[in-house]
Amino acid sequence: MFGKAQISAGVILLAGTLLAEPSAPVTNTIFTAFDTETTGFSPKNDRLVEIGAVKFCGNGEILAITNWLINPGVPVPFYATEVNGITTEMVTNAPVFAAVWPEFATFCKDSILLAHNATFDISFLRAELERVGIQSSALPVGDTLPLFRCWFPQAKSYSLESLSLYLGVQDETYHRAGADSFHLINIFSAGMKSRPDMHLQQLERDAGGLEWLDGRKH
Repeated sequence: MFGKAQISAGVILLAGTLLAEPSAPVTNTIFTAFDTETTGFSPKNDRLVEIGAVKFCGNGEILAITNWLINPGVPVPFYATEVNGITTEMVTNAPVFAAVWPEFATFCKDSILLAHNATFDISFLRAELERVGIQSSALPVGDTLPLFRCWFPQAKSYSLESLSLYLGVQDETYHRAGADSFHLINIFSAGMKSRPDMHLQQLERDAGGLEWLDGRKH
């Protein structure tokens, strides 16, 4: 489990390890795009059923891909299945969140997490961590919803599907965690084409800052 994050001399530290300098080029920064699927909209009453994550470099290079179906301990309601296609049968033999979390945290190590409308995903991760008595890690998370609003002000809508269509990077599958992580990367890469010299500090500004999973703002 990661230790407390610190800001020291303008350098972001995670568990004592150099993560990134604010002046570092975004193209040299390691990110993890992730997405979650759930049984509903309430972190208190609903559960995670899937986490998808793709580690990539800011220059667009894909470094690693992973995905977990999660047994929520409750039936998956039909209205959730209608959105994400995940059924109770699909997650019956899947691991529970407490078993998945260490693998996810290790996968994300030494990267900045990115999620679209990150508040939703963060709230479910925090609720699941609290439910199983695991202390929240000091993982930094950037929200691509305000980031893409800043980067693509002429877009009519800021859902991943609408933005993908607007930018001509659309694919066929949406509302699955792994697929949506790739959509995020495709949109991110499209935005970086006109910002090849962007530094991490400016990216953080455009995204409204980073939020730490343990609840602190940076």
